[in-house]
Amino acid sequence: FVASAEAVADTFALNTAYQLKSMRDVAALGLNGSVPNYRLFKALKEFFQEAGEGTELWLYGVSKSTQVSAWFEKNAGNPGPVESLLNASHGKIRGIFTIYTPSVEPVLTEEKMDPDVVAALATAQTLFEDYTSEKYAPYFTILEGYKFTGEAVGLPNLSAMDYNAVGVMIGNTEKQTESNQFGAAIGVFAGRLAKYPVRVNAGKVRNGALKPVKMYIKDTLVEDFDTESLYDLGYITLTTYAGRTGYYFMDDPLACNVSDDYHYLTHRRTINEAYRLAYQANLDFVLDEVPVNNDGTIQAWYAKTIESAVERLISTSMGADLSANPEDTRDSGVQCFVDKEQNIISTSKLNQVIKIRPYGYNRWIEVVIGFDITNS
Repeated sequence: FVASAEAVADTFALNTAYQLKSMRDVAALGLNGSVPNYRLFKALKEFFQEAGEGTELWLYGVSKSTQVSAWFEKNAGNPGPVESLLNASHGKIRGIFTIYTPSVEPVLTEEKMDPDVVAALATAQTLFEDYTSEKYAPYFTILEGYKFTGEAVGLPNLSAMDYNAVGVMIGNTEKQTESNQFGAAIGVFAGRLAKYPVRVNAGKVRNGALKPVKMYIKDTLVEDFDTESLYDLGYITLTTYAGRTGYYFMDDPLACNVSDDYHYLTHRRTINEAYRLAYQANLDFVLDEVPVNNDGTIQAWYAKTIESAVERLISTSMGADLSANPEDTRDSGVQCFVDKEQNIISTSKLNQVIKIRPYGYNRWIEVVIGFDITNS
């Protein structure tokens, strides 16, 4: 979590990374339900309620005078809040969730939510791309649809954007006007993701309803709001199902076109994990002695050694997160190919291609039903 916050004397400082595993750790920081840090405390409480005590979470507090879009930017060449938190975790963080409580509330004119959300989409995507290329530790970011007015018409269409590592959530556990809180139930979404493996959609019905007993879109109960209008625009939001009690996430779209391979967070999380493992597997071969043929190409047995090492680490580490065929013992859901024709003597560069097979998801189920009767 990166959150707008106020420091607590002797226990909680801003611009400092904290590792938490329970509400006991939250209490030790001096964070509680009082007004200055109410939204942060609420998010932490809802996270541990959903994910369970013992789940690892990292926290970084930021001045309330700073807009979210600036959290992802460097400051005079130094890492900003999000990058500082990523660095402090030494690559352990898989997802960034923002919790915004500004010192001065944004004033909207024609906008349907805080315009800084769109600006933050761009800065968050840029940091993701830069950090991934430099540190080989990809992650995703979930922003709040801050100060959503309750009108879907006029909202930015996220599905027309190109930010395939960033999503925006709309929906909360409190009415906006009663609590004067304009964000989203980020803790609930983060907790549900942390509770299950990367392949599992946050909205999987079989995993049961979310912990909160009431959830709202602005001031309207989710069941009384047209949340499909938000989903059609690419927002992460909530839904209910006839015959089932409780609330569910409708899906996990990110702010990009549906045709993008990483439009859904399940696919983004899956490829991120494979990326990290591919990096680790290949580290063992940096500046390794490469046996070559007379023409400088790689000997086949050595290429096979690398392929096997990469496939083994990804398949054993990700296990059921890959869609392997259980009827084929040779199918692990991952394939690595090393080009044996490349001239390693002249280039000193080893090129390889890795392919992983993700799961598909039943987003729609169409049924034809009728009587099984044959008239004579």
